[in-house]
Amino acid sequence: MTARAQTENTADKDRVLVCGVNWLGDAVMSIPALGLFRREKSGCDVSILVKRRMAELWRMTDCVNEVLVYDPGSGGTLAAARLVREGGFDRAFVLPNSFRSALIPFLGRVPVRIGVGTQLRSSLLTGALRPAADGLHQAFEYLRILGLEAPDGGLPAPALSLPSGAVLDAELRLARGKEGRRRLVGFLPGAARGPAKRWPEEHFVALGRELVGRAAVSVVVFGSRPETGLCERVADGIGANAFSTAGQTGISQLAAMLRCCDAVVTNDSGGMHLAAAAGTRVVAVFGLTDPSRTGPLGEGHRVIARKNVPASRDIRRRSAAAAACLRSIAPEQVLEAVLEVLG
Repeated sequence: MTARAQTENTADKDRVLVCGVNWLGDAVMSIPALGLFRREKSGCDVSILVKRRMAELWRMTDCVNEVLVYDPGSGGTLAAARLVREGGFDRAFVLPNSFRSALIPFLGRVPVRIGVGTQLRSSLLTGALRPAADGLHQAFEYLRILGLEAPDGGLPAPALSLPSGAVLDAELRLARGKEGRRRLVGFLPGAARGPAKRWPEEHFVALGRELVGRAAVSVVVFGSRPETGLCERVADGIGANAFSTAGQTGISQLAAMLRCCDAVVTNDSGGMHLAAAAGTRVVAVFGLTDPSRTGPLGEGHRVIARKNVPASRDIRRRSAAAAACLRSIAPEQVLEAVLEVLG
């Protein structure tokens, strides 16, 4: 269905465009706010605009009526603006802080455009908000942009509706890897942000060996295609009861495999948030990034972090201080938390 046809079918509804975030973790953290918006503004027809790789995530939620995608480069920006213009949107909420994300609804002639006034883009917005005060979880920033108050009980945890085919495929693939062992622990040793967010791979190996020996589990190592080498080294280092699926899954397949795990050990990463949204309890290792701002949402998760360190939201990719902080967190400390989660 074209954007114009969609507009004609929903002419009696307020047409809302959400310019979505395109990092996996940020996207998952925006799900609670969008879910609340959809419930409170039931008279609105909500479309989300994201890069093509993120469309799969939003199709597993009930937060939006329509997923619109755009491609990289100036050509992708102009094509997205045309798509938005044809959609006849009444309002746009711009969740990312980038200039491009505000430019698209501006060029698309959306009359009301709300977002945070950063990166010299205030002139592209009709409602430029001040940056949020420190101390709030990032999920609440998206709630503020959407013009909503936090509910009394706090934001609900993000939740995904996984395709039945992906769940069945995950169960079959992981059953072959368990080799008769009762429980499965997932490892996510990568992080798109780089070494500043990665617990050392040798620590993952040491943790995996202890879990295999003490808890009789199998370990499955997850990661993106660029992280294939890292994940295979971790699996090989653990031994026969570990295997890697890195580079073999899309978002829905990965979410289904994470749901099959009894626990997931992860860095501060998009995979951490996806595992939590899939319904699995995570043990997350944080260095100098701040778990109060970007920690996993939901109940039953464990965050392992050094006390009394100057946590920050903005850490350089190759920060030596961040790497040293992560290295100082011993495998034994994480092992204790995983065993508690496994019960």
